[in-house]
Amino acid sequence: MRHLSRLSSRSATGPGGVPAARTEAGAPAGDGRRSGGGRLPSLTGLRFTAAGGVVFTHCALLVSPRLGRTLGPEVWVGASAVSLFFILSGYVLTHSARPTDTARSFWRRRAAKILPNHVLTWCVVVGALAFAGTAAADGGSGTVAHLASLFLVNTWVPSERFLSAGNPVSWSLAAEMFFYLLFPVLLPWIRRLSRRGLLIGAVSAIALVWAGPVFSTLVLHPGGQLFPGRWFLYMLPVTRLPEFVLGMIAARISAEGIRLPRIGVLPAALGVISAVVVNSSLLPHDFMYAASTVAPLVVLVHATAELDLRGRPSLLRTAPLVFLGEISYAMYLVHLVVLGLTYLGLTRLGWSALAAILAALPLVFLFSWLLYAGVERPCMRRFSTSRAHRRDRPGPAAAP
Repeated sequence: MRHLSRLSSRSATGPGGVPAARTEAGAPAGDGRRSGGGRLPSLTGLRFTAAGGVVFTHCALLVSPRLGRTLGPEVWVGASAVSLFFILSGYVLTHSARPTDTARSFWRRRAAKILPNHVLTWCVVVGALAFAGTAAADGGSGTVAHLASLFLVNTWVPSERFLSAGNPVSWSLAAEMFFYLLFPVLLPWIRRLSRRGLLIGAVSAIALVWAGPVFSTLVLHPGGQLFPGRWFLYMLPVTRLPEFVLGMIAARISAEGIRLPRIGVLPAALGVISAVVVNSSLLPHDFMYAASTVAPLVVLVHATAELDLRGRPSLLRTAPLVFLGEISYAMYLVHLVVLGLTYLGLTRLGWSALAAILAALPLVFLFSWLLYAGVERPCMRRFSTSRAHRRDRPGPAAAP
């Protein structure tokens, strides 16, 4: 707990906060192990595809509200994207870790990354609700729910009012903050696992993800009600912890150079898509929150990281996708409010739902960049390290 791996100050997290991975590939060590800490820009590009999946689902729900009742594959794209965020977060934090880090400095960097964007978007959403006189912003219970959302503890309460309070998409940040709290404890334990232990741990984490919907279906809501399962399987932080741990274990498997069947990024991505499309019509809804796609998603993350670790060409490493990956956390937080306000404004003027959404998408990218450049990046530079640490950091050498 005293020492933790130092993450690069540029690491970013998120659906909510997946760290932007570092860019030099880790060189193989003589025993087959790889040195950790190199940046993995392809995973940064992959973060944009995860954010894009969430945006796609919310766009689909606005264009066709019936999907909220039928729960077709379009809905589960977003759910799978959130699972990808959690796995990526565990992978990149573990890969980027350095032995000289402390729990306190780690938590400081995560707070500097997550909280400024969250607090600002929370204020915008709650302010808009109060201005509109929305019932959700009124009353004692509404105030408590919004405050719980501000402090990222609302998802521990099995209540629709709490889960949708504040900026609705920030529920995943409550899970991320829970993961960050445990990371200094989990990392030394996972580092001590043998190669065989890592493989057993990965299988166990996947099994735990599958055990959740079995328990939920048989015990929590045998009558098939939607809400208890959605809260327990999708939004309760402790239930999402195995996905984060699976990402951590996958990073250790890569670092140890454990040979696995080689699966490329494209086959892995097709596996994820197939799991969403096929399983959405075959499996009960409880299995679609995470269980259906957890195995193909971790394969996708591992295959993507291997492109950088082995120095292979990668479309996800290109500058445009890396940039979009860097603003993906901001995009995740602003997209729903921008889509919603634009949709309401334009449809009242007679625009079709599809036309309103298409008009809103450029605004999503614009406000994402503004939030990243104006808030997220400056706050990371200013607050991710203590003033004493910045003062002690050596400056550039004087020119001769």
